[in-house]
Amino acid sequence: MAVDITTELWSFYIAAIIGIGNIILLANLFYIYWQNYKEIRSKFNLGLIFFAAFLLLQSLFLTLSILFHGGFGRGEGVLLAINNLILFIALSILLKVTW
Repeated sequence: MAVDITTELWSFYIAAIIGIGNIILLANLFYIYWQNYKEIRSKFNLGLIFFAAFLLLQSLFLTLSILFHGGFGRGEGVLLAINNLILFIALSILLKVTW
């Protein structure tokens, strides 16, 4: 099944917008975890900081790749959008539980 180029382009834009949302959620989680670590100084909080930092880096690189690289194959825009949407939902739940 061929993917229309317009659909492909829009799906990359949607994936990038959701990716920016993921970056914002992860930055908030990182800030909350950092504030908790400054108060408690536990290894668990330090682990959460590393977890949020690496996910933040992954989301940054993926979103920047979507926006500026343009080297993704046909049909991958929809998959990236779905992946970013699932991650956005998971991070929203994690932020709600953390806050």
